Amino acid sequence: MNIKRWLISIALIFVVIASLGFLKFQQIQAAIAFGESFPEPSGSVQSAFAKIMEIENSYEVIGEAKAPKSLRITTEYAGPIIYVGFAPGDKVTQGQILLRQDSQIERANLKAAKARLALAEAQFKRQATLLAQNRTSQNDVDMAQADKSIAEAEVENLSSVIQKKTLVAPFDGMVGLEDYQVGQMLDANTQITEIVGTSDKIWIDFALPQTALQPSIGDMITVSTIGQSSTALTARIIARTPTVNSTSRQIVYRALLDNSNNALSPNQMVSVTVNGAPSKHVIVPTTSIYRDHTGNYVYALKRDSNNDWRAHPIKVQLGQRIKDSQVILSGLTGNEFIATEGAFKLSEGLLVYTQATKAESESGE
Repeated sequence: MNIKRWLISIALIFVVIASLGFLKFQQIQAAIAFGESFPEPSGSVQSAFAKIMEIENSYEVIGEAKAPKSLRITTEYAGPIIYVGFAPGDKVTQGQILLRQDSQIERANLKAAKARLALAEAQFKRQATLLAQNRTSQNDVDMAQADKSIAEAEVENLSSVIQKKTLVAPFDGMVGLEDYQVGQMLDANTQITEIVGTSDKIWIDFALPQTALQPSIGDMITVSTIGQSSTALTARIIARTPTVNSTSRQIVYRALLDNSNNALSPNQMVSVTVNGAPSKHVIVPTTSIYRDHTGNYVYALKRDSNNDWRAHPIKVQLGQRIKDSQVILSGLTGNEFIATEGAFKLSEGLLVYTQATKAESESGE
């Protein structure tokens, strides 16, 4: 009897377990069917073809005119002014005295230093004579020579201070609008004026991004003033920096321009146009560029086995931007079917809905 009860119990348990398993299986199948009823994630974008175009390779940047000779004149010592040799905006010549500071104390000290030098020279000669007669020691001669050298150095130092208190023009040029009066007290390192050298030439400094087509030394550039109607001027590149600026990633160039008609003034901002030989490049709309921390990408759209569009990222190197188009230096060869507006929401292999153009349809993709 007991065995029969156990068999009945086991059979009942088996039936309950089998019923629960079948119910769970039906629930799982229903969940799978429910999940499959949702559409696959996708994105809608606009599209275009990557084009191959010939570009003039002209690049327009802002430059600055600089004088080949320009210098800020400052005082090295403090002291009152006893003479002013220029007026604001004057044209000065090389060697012209611009300003003289009072140096009476230094001149008095110089007289005393010269007297000590004369005494030290006489003492040195006397000791040298006595040494020749074996009437003094070499040590006394060395001390006399040292005193003579110290006196000479003191004279040279005072003479240098007196000379530096007289400021002269280092070259022909125009001075600034600074105005000084006799008796005015000046501190050390006071800027007196800025002198700009007189020259028929002027430098044009400008910078180009490292992605731009770089010109060569000797190439010609076009220079024009900003905000003014003027004739474009031509300048010749004479130098460039040997390295790319680590902050701006730009290369600085210097060009020489004939400024005999004084069309440009030093420190004036100008527009610089650098022209290069035409070349063919791949062009895409700027909206097709997707950027992240790993680089710049373009999403190519390709058909899958079901003839649906799928997104495939292609890493590209960017060149210059031309209005609403972007030059691609590497990564694309041209004629690729790419996503434009809305490309930022795509990912690898994502289903894409876009309107294929007639040209794309005829290509057989």
